[in-house]
Amino acid sequence: MLLLHSAFSLLHSGVGNRPIRCRAGLIAVLTATVLSGWAAAPPPSPLIPPIAAGPNDGFADVSARAGLDFVHQFCHDRIANILLSNGAGGAVLDYDRDGWVDIFLVNWGPLAGVTSSKYTQPREPNRLYRNRGDGTFEDVTQRAGLAGSGFASAAAAGDFDNDGYPDLYVVNFGANLLYRNRGDGTFEEVTARAGVGDTGTGISAVWLDADRDGRLDLFVANYLTFDPSTVSEQNPGAYPGPLAYPGEANVLYRNRGDGTFEDVTKAAGLYAPGHRAMSVSAFDADWDGDTDLYVSNDDTPNALWLNDGQGRFRDVALASGVAFNSIGEAPGSMNAAVGDLNGNGLMDIFVTRLGYGSLYLRHPKGFYEDRMYASGLGRITQPYVGWGGVQLDFDNDGDRDLFVTNGDAFTLPGTLSLLLENDGQARFTDAAARGGAFFRHPVNGRGSATLDFDNDGRVDLLITPLANRVILLRNQDRSANRWLTVELEGTRSNRDAYGALLTVTAGGRVWKAEATCSTGFLFQSDKRVHFGLGPASRVERLEVRWPSGRVQTWTDLDVNRILQLREPTD
Repeated sequence: MLLLHSAFSLLHSGVGNRPIRCRAGLIAVLTATVLSGWAAAPPPSPLIPPIAAGPNDGFADVSARAGLDFVHQFCHDRIANILLSNGAGGAVLDYDRDGWVDIFLVNWGPLAGVTSSKYTQPREPNRLYRNRGDGTFEDVTQRAGLAGSGFASAAAAGDFDNDGYPDLYVVNFGANLLYRNRGDGTFEEVTARAGVGDTGTGISAVWLDADRDGRLDLFVANYLTFDPSTVSEQNPGAYPGPLAYPGEANVLYRNRGDGTFEDVTKAAGLYAPGHRAMSVSAFDADWDGDTDLYVSNDDTPNALWLNDGQGRFRDVALASGVAFNSIGEAPGSMNAAVGDLNGNGLMDIFVTRLGYGSLYLRHPKGFYEDRMYASGLGRITQPYVGWGGVQLDFDNDGDRDLFVTNGDAFTLPGTLSLLLENDGQARFTDAAARGGAFFRHPVNGRGSATLDFDNDGRVDLLITPLANRVILLRNQDRSANRWLTVELEGTRSNRDAYGALLTVTAGGRVWKAEATCSTGFLFQSDKRVHFGLGPASRVERLEVRWPSGRVQTWTDLDVNRILQLREPTD
């Protein structure tokens, strides 16, 4: 049996005597070519061309103009097994603290027993793109020291040493990597010293202050133990599903505050070796001031781990109504997008699935009701396999909408993405026509993230398709609605203020949101908290409940601004 947490080995066989180059980096000519004497394999599917937006399109593909030339390195000519179906993502972060969010993307490479033996070219690097602030990015990977290694899935950004600069954790199939941000534009790899090099089949990670000691802890979500000799008994010729492989336990690392971590998974009550995680989301489900965890599992019931405030957890998913979908199934759950979707101040959960998804609306008594069909989402999403799903207010009208990047789990050709407009009562309609040309173009999407890369108050989108180029969609909505974005800095709390609870009152309406390490399937979104305010011309009141328990209020604030707030030290 090949254990994915064994050491990685690069493949050495080729076609004839010539190693074959994996598909990575933008390739101008999509037919076989020769690069530096090495034969290049034909790409498994054509690169998505630039998608021209119409004059009234809500979103425009600006990837090429922005200088994002990343292509996911696939190293196979088809989706031959369950690991090749998942894809890779990254994280949105402001690594240099200049006020403009940057983009970090992770990559695959050859992996024995998983990718094709035809592909022997070395792994292409992970990539860090620095935002210049003029709508373009520059590749600073080598300067930053973030090329990385391994077969990477996801990344999470958090300031674990509270020095003011976000650090990066890279999740691999195999040993994960922790990079400490030096604050001078470079990173140092400190995995062994920190003790967080988990060697499972990593798929997701999130930073949170589990025990409210002012230091960020780290939760790592693992998938399954892959064996390439396993075959499908029910469907000969197809690759086996997740239940054909043993699940893997997730891991909680507690931050000791001296640059090192300890594995407290069992002590925290989080040890669940039979789970097969696809993503993890950290948020305060019951709004009691501590951070809970929702783990989306593949063909295994999902878990809602409720925190007792001291960093000990218990799974309440079954009792709360979020373990299964509305028809009692536990199909492959990819992602949970968390936020208030019906305006009642409670945090709802939208789950994308390979199968019938879920819209869990939270009741004031603490349980959830799956309103997938009643909301209109069931009918719209049912023809697709949903992967990365995010909440956003794309038109700043004060209601949180949804974006879902869809894709096929078995073939490389793409399917359509979805832009879903909320009427304010958690009833959704297909807004593809407003979204524009991109939403008419098939994409085999996997990861997705929200960000405001140009700081104009309109939420943009970032998508990583399988075996294809990254897509940056600039939001060019022309409505006159107002907005407020809040960026928090903790002092007695963790520096990122993950876990802070925000309440905004404007124009007679009230919105609640939380500052989180906003992870979804493969991706972490912009950590700044964005509020669409509709026609409101002033913010009457903003309340922040810091993770330390300190509560602050501000009144009569300007709109259409990025507001930076620092927790008092006294």
